[in-house]
Amino acid sequence: MTRLPVVQPFAFRHTLAFLGGFSPAQGEQGTAGELRKATRLGGQTVGFVVREDAAGLTCAVYPERPLTAGEETALLERLAFFLGTREDLRPFYAAAEGDAAFRPVLDGLYGFHQPKFLTPFEAACWAVIGQRLPLTQARKIKRALMLRCGGEWEGRPAFPEPGDLLHLTEEDVLALLPNPRKARSLRELIRAFEDVTTDDLVRRPYGEVRDWLRGIYGIGQWSALFILVRGLGRLEHLGEDAAGTPLLAELLRAAAPVYGPLDPRELGWIAEGYGEEQRHWAAYLRSRSVLPPSREVAA
Repeated sequence: MTRLPVVQPFAFRHTLAFLGGFSPAQGEQGTAGELRKATRLGGQTVGFVVREDAAGLTCAVYPERPLTAGEETALLERLAFFLGTREDLRPFYAAAEGDAAFRPVLDGLYGFHQPKFLTPFEAACWAVIGQRLPLTQARKIKRALMLRCGGEWEGRPAFPEPGDLLHLTEEDVLALLPNPRKARSLRELIRAFEDVTTDDLVRRPYGEVRDWLRGIYGIGQWSALFILVRGLGRLEHLGEDAAGTPLLAELLRAAAPVYGPLDPRELGWIAEGYGEEQRHWAAYLRSRSVLPPSREVAA
């Protein structure tokens, strides 16, 4: 058992509540007081359990074979990124000090670090699989892909890494995803993500990563934004990047109880006031209705 790095404030109960209601991963994880989930790493399935104690977060891992030191480091980095444990919320809280309307949201979700998809590749695949499909059907396709190529632990499927899928033929992909355009897009994603790391996509300039994503067949404005936000935790210019996307419509609905009715331009002005912290602002707005209020408040 080892410890995950945590930047306080961090409310693990908000993490569990968020993941418990995260529709794309329904049936893939346990969130009753702890997080039980599986991932793929270096060709094997690794189960993990994250718990909270007085000192922070602990992580127990259950690999199919012993992890090397490098694999263990990579796994812990993946989990810390997935759970956002290294995110420093203090600049966001400071930026919100002058936003009186937002203060109840800030206090209610104090310590909430929004989780991402476990890997950016999973977020990208979901962006393709879920296009114009009912949620239940998209989850069924995702689960079939996981069970065929990803393995499982305690009955919980692990989403494959790109290397787990390289062997699939065009016919194999079509059998899993019976839509020629989506099947081609999935194959392009596999090849593209096999050649990059999460660290690459986090460190590169935002615009460069956005353009790289949009250069992949089947990834348009909305899909690229979805991957940036939900797979990488990146959002720099909400008003510009979200224009005309479902994210903008969702944020307008979420903002109305807080700020009153807004048009897209007004929402963009508020977002720009948060500068580099607007992704946290957007996450708190979108999550306020599904997370239990915090027992603490921002200082």
